[in-house]
Amino acid sequence: MSASDMPDELWARVLELGAASAALGFRDLCCLAIASRRLRRLSLHPSLWSALLSRDFPSQSQPSSSSQQQQPDPKSLYRTKFERHKLRMAEARRRAVYEAEGRVVACRRRLTELEESMCAEGDRMKATAQELDSLERVRLVLIPHLCFLF
Repeated sequence: MSASDMPDELWARVLELGAASAALGFRDLCCLAIASRRLRRLSLHPSLWSALLSRDFPSQSQPSSSSQQQQPDPKSLYRTKFERHKLRMAEARRRAVYEAEGRVVACRRRLTELEESMCAEGDRMKATAQELDSLERVRLVLIPHLCFLF
């Protein structure tokens, strides 16, 4: 028995089990819909998309049975929630990049301050070395003369 010989009820049950067990995701359902007309028809079943909705977006409340007629079909609802989620994730990534760029700017600023401080310290060190060298020359000149005084 080939896969094409399987009855629609069996295919529908396989898809339901896959969606409920997280073995089958929304991308998989979309790929199956492209594969054949039969799988497209089966992948559009509202119970599959309802299972994906409750699994992938559990924090958002599911519509009650009385307001079910006013709600769009589960696939459209899934698409809407997924697009919102995708936008939130993109915004979170953008914020993270801006924060990282801000930290880089602050680090560069601090590095510039440290480099300037290091240059100033180097200049002070050179001046101190020159002063020490001058004092050493004075000492070499004055010490022999001072020895004769005592």
